[in-house]
Amino acid sequence: MNTMQFHFLAKQLKCVSFLLNLVYCLFNSSLGLAADTPKFTVYTDNGSGTPLVLIHAFPTDQRLWKPQQEELKKHFRVITLDLYGFGNSSTTDGQAVTMTDYADEVHHLLQKLHVHKAIMGGESMGGYIALAFLKKYPDNVSGLILSNTQSIADSTEVKIKRETTAVDILNHGTKELINGFLLKALSPQTSEQTRDYLKTILDAQKASGMASALRGMSLRDDTSNVLANTTLPVLIITSDQDAVIPPQQSETMHQLAKNSKLVTISDAGHLSNLEQPKQWNQPVIEMFDKK
Repeated sequence: MNTMQFHFLAKQLKCVSFLLNLVYCLFNSSLGLAADTPKFTVYTDNGSGTPLVLIHAFPTDQRLWKPQQEELKKHFRVITLDLYGFGNSSTTDGQAVTMTDYADEVHHLLQKLHVHKAIMGGESMGGYIALAFLKKYPDNVSGLILSNTQSIADSTEVKIKRETTAVDILNHGTKELINGFLLKALSPQTSEQTRDYLKTILDAQKASGMASALRGMSLRDDTSNVLANTTLPVLIITSDQDAVIPPQQSETMHQLAKNSKLVTISDAGHLSNLEQPKQWNQPVIEMFDKK
């Protein structure tokens, strides 16, 4: 196979991946497109009741929340989205997209959906964005779900590592990052089905989107004061085998927040919602379903 044939095949495979993702959204959710020229956001909107926004982790897309959709839509209006640079939303150029930029994307989507207030939930990077959203748009938040995340900013060492990784994936591709993330994101005992599902999501992401998010995360503010000052209900979720963000960070946030509940999920790594959906969904329902 010559170079031209290889690049043509790669483009065809990307098109197939894009179409399969759209088919998933169409058959599993109410697919939507929120455009803010020249940017657009692909989202899903299911169920009724109190709006609940779920913001995906790095480096995934809204398919991360598949284990939540069926159960939570019985209790909430569940809104998920592909952040800029991920999934089928607008691409990015590899330059930093800050947590506030992503929060603005979520806010634009809620305006499009005529949602004034929502429970803002996020996992890992999604938690950073949820806190950035609360900081900028406090009147549009009715509660928080902070899963496997933290409120502190990056250390200088972590910032340097993120930039090094961003440069590496832009120059050499995402394979090394994906392989490393798979080892850290899930517990050793997770099923092959779950591992394969996550790998499918990771393989579909673009290097430019990952680089933009890495650079954006390194620029984020410490939002501990935002958490300490809110009186909103805050559900903090961690897991006993999180190898990415130590559970101690969740304990610290629990101590900071005035009105919080801390839940530790058993037999799960960093992406606890994916490995243990029943353990993840139940406290969300118990804390926020007021029916």
